[in-house]
This record gives sequence, structure tokens and C-alpha cells, in this order.
Amino acid sequence: MKESEIEVFVWRNTAPNKKEEQLIYCVQNLILDSLGHKKLALEETSKMAMMHWKSVIAEAKKNLAHTLKRFNDQDRHYACWLLCGINRQFFELLDGRIPVPNPEVSFDRNYCLSYDRTLSPKTLRSIAGIVRRTVNRVRRESVCYPRTKAFHNRIDFDTSCYTVRSTEDAQFLELMSLQPGKRISLRLKGRSKIRGTLQLIRDTAGTYSLRVYVPQECEAQRKTGTVIGIDLGYTEMMATSEQELLGTDLGQYFSAISDKRRKNSEGRNRMYSLFRNLLKKSGKDKLAKAERIRKNNLGRKKQRARYIRDIGVIKTIVNRELNLLFTRRKNPIKEIVVEDLSARMKVHFGKKWNRRLSGWMRGYLQERIRYKAKKFGIEVSEVNPAYSSRECPRCHCTDKENRQGNSFKCSRCGYHGHADLVAALNILGRLGDKEIRIGMPPSRVKAVLDGRYVGWKSLNHTVSDKTSGVARVVNESPRSASSKSELRSNVQVCIASR
Repeated sequence: MKESEIEVFVWRNTAPNKKEEQLIYCVQNLILDSLGHKKLALEETSKMAMMHWKSVIAEAKKNLAHTLKRFNDQDRHYACWLLCGINRQFFELLDGRIPVPNPEVSFDRNYCLSYDRTLSPKTLRSIAGIVRRTVNRVRRESVCYPRTKAFHNRIDFDTSCYTVRSTEDAQFLELMSLQPGKRISLRLKGRSKIRGTLQLIRDTAGTYSLRVYVPQECEAQRKTGTVIGIDLGYTEMMATSEQELLGTDLGQYFSAISDKRRKNSEGRNRMYSLFRNLLKKSGKDKLAKAERIRKNNLGRKKQRARYIRDIGVIKTIVNRELNLLFTRRKNPIKEIVVEDLSARMKVHFGKKWNRRLSGWMRGYLQERIRYKAKKFGIEVSEVNPAYSSRECPRCHCTDKENRQGNSFKCSRCGYHGHADLVAALNILGRLGDKEIRIGMPPSRVKAVLDGRYVGWKSLNHTVSDKTSGVARVVNESPRSASSKSELRSNVQVCIASR
């Protein structure tokens, strides 16, 4: 079961009356200002605090990964015990104390007391100091505590904060207000089943939407079908290992939106500079002109509305292509293999392309793929994407000259094709690969691929230079999960025979 949000109605205010003004005041103020919403505010605050501390612990573990390699097993387990969750020893560490494992607690014993010798106080103090300094540095530089904004565009209503009333003509929703005993009555567009906690959202265009969470049933896990690899791209939405390109017009929308926002920003920056210069001058005419510029040229209402409209077009394309892919009747899909894009991009392509890639929305693509796959009962597997666009599916060569834009041509064996389609083949081939794992650094991945290229080269030389009269055939088709293992076994046999 998965929860998804749907819009129940959209209510636009043209000339606000007294009830609408009261609703706007209720939405804009902090949730804590309303006595009836204290329970929801406390729940939301506790969730925000829990997510903050979980993010701090995860980032601290990542920063300590290199340091922990120099510790022995017992010291490493003690450091991991300090960061095993939001519990007693973690907050004792933040208070400046040195947490000591309790031998009476099985949880502590499983982490730290499975060795013969106990840690000395000096060792405990040293390790706790390293972990504490790392956590403080993470809190200071990487994961800062979220700050409360003065303006909120969302307010939550649980089942005790609203009532639903239906008549023959329409359906009404009565929401709790700041005044005791008085509720705000809203007329819904259409009839819907209202249940659970509601969210009332007001966007910058002055439109109100009510969102209700409803349970959505997922299909059973598919047991029959094909397994395909997917490579996410910028110019095309994705390429599959079945040699198909989906969403070929998505890159044009990304570039058009980025260039249009850049052009508008340049104009706004010029007007803002003129606005600041006019404020420094004296005279009523200068101040009046500055006020006109601020009112007519520096607003964000229309800018935000245009951006929401452009992003809506992109989201429509993404959902349409995924629905067509996952619901096809001919050759249905049982499992998809995608690249792990959780790491941040560290490559810089110039100011123009960096701006375009920042609006790529790859996080939305990954979220939609997981959501749609779970909805239709398709399994999702992630693999390491390092050098997937430069690796040759035939000889595993990773030369930089292999890829030129969207064209791929191997500089060693001559294999050629579309770069994204080649990457999709490589991603599918890495499913179940025990040598290339998720999280492995690119340098180690390149070392593995270089070893496979040497094996492929020696295999071809062995076959061509053999002296026996028995003819042998070398399979040089793009590798799959099965042909890859056969190729490795053939390499070992040929090397041993030489």
C-alpha cells in the first residue's frame, strides 16, 4: 500500500470577503498560533527534529568512513555504537561526556563487548573525541538545523478540525478557525470522499488547493517478463537496453526553461540595480520611479506562475513515458536496472551547461521511476554507473575517445552506436556483477574494467594464434549477464592453456 496525494478542489479568490480574509490570515500565520493545532504542530516539529538528527548521523558516518579504516575491530565497533541511532549514548556524546557500554544490555553487548579485552578510559576518550568533533563539524558546516519561516503557505487539519456537510446541490467543508466555535465553510468543486488529515495549500498565484491522502493499492509483484536496463539522460529522458529512446523532446524543454530564466534574470538584475541607484538619490520623482520599478518589474508572482507552468509540462512528459513503458502489453517488464545517481555531480561543464544541468530534475525522475514501478509491481535494482557511458560492451575499453557527444565508437574494437543506448547495455550487464558494486569508487571500477579489457585482448590473441586444427568461435556481441560470465571463463581457460 502506498499513499499518494490528489487535488480535491481548486478555489480561486477574486474579491476576498470576510470569511476569505480570515482564511488567508489563518494560512499565513504560524500553526502554533492556533490553540487547536498544537497537536499537529508538535507532531510536525518532532518529525523535523528526528529527520535532522538522522541526517547528522548519516553525514557523520560518511565523514568518518576513511578514519575508521585505521582503527581495529573493537575501536571501530565502539565508534559505530556511538552513531548507531538517536539514543542515550549519542546525546551523552554531544553533552561532552564519554559514553561507556553497559554489559547488562544485550544491545550494547552485541556492539562492543564481543571481544576479550575491554577498552581503556584513554581509548574511550580518544575515540569519543574524534566522533564528537566530526558531529560538531557536520552540524556547523553540512547539516544545519532548519529555521522556521515567518510565512507558511500550508496548514494541516486532522479529523477533529473539520466536518463535511453534503446537500443535494453541493458538498461543503467546514474548517476550524482561530475563533472558538466559528468555522469557515468552503464549497467544494464536485464530490469527493474526504478523510484523514487534510492539507490546505495556498500558492503564490492566490490559488487554494485541498489535498487529502488516500490509500492506493499496488499490483502484485510480476514473476514473468523481461529485464531491461535504463540510462537516464539530459537530451533524452531515458534510453533502454532494448535500443529505445524515450522522451526525446525533454532536453529541449530543459534548455528552453533554463535559457528563458537566465534571460529574465538578467533583465531583473538590471532593473534591481536601477532601483537601488534611485533610492540613493533625493527627490520625489526618483522615489516615485523607484516605487514603480519595484511594483511592476521586481515582483515574483508572475515569475513563479510561469515556472510552475513550465515544470508542469516536464512532469507530464515524464509520467506519460513511464506509464507507456510500464503498462505495455507486448513483452511486459518484470525488472528494471537503473544507475545509482545518489552521488553529487562533481564535473563542471561551463557556466551555461552547469545552469542547465542544475534544472535537470534527476531527483524527480528517480522518484517517479520508483513510484511507478512499485505501483505496477516491477522490481527496481540499482548498479554502479561509473564509466557506463565510456565502456565498450564488447571489449570493456574505457578510453576517453570512445564517446563524442551522443555518438559512441570504440577506439579498440570499432563497436559503435548511440552513447545512451550503449550505457543502457552496460547498466544491464552490471546486474549481479560481484566485482563492480554500488559505492565502489570510480578508480576501482576502472581498474576492474581495464582488467577485463586485458582478458578480452588476450582471448582474441589466443584464438587467432592457436596452432590446433579445431576451429573456435568468439562471441563478440554486446554482453549480457550470462555472456559476461562465459567470457570470463573462456579468458581463464585460454590464459591457462598458454
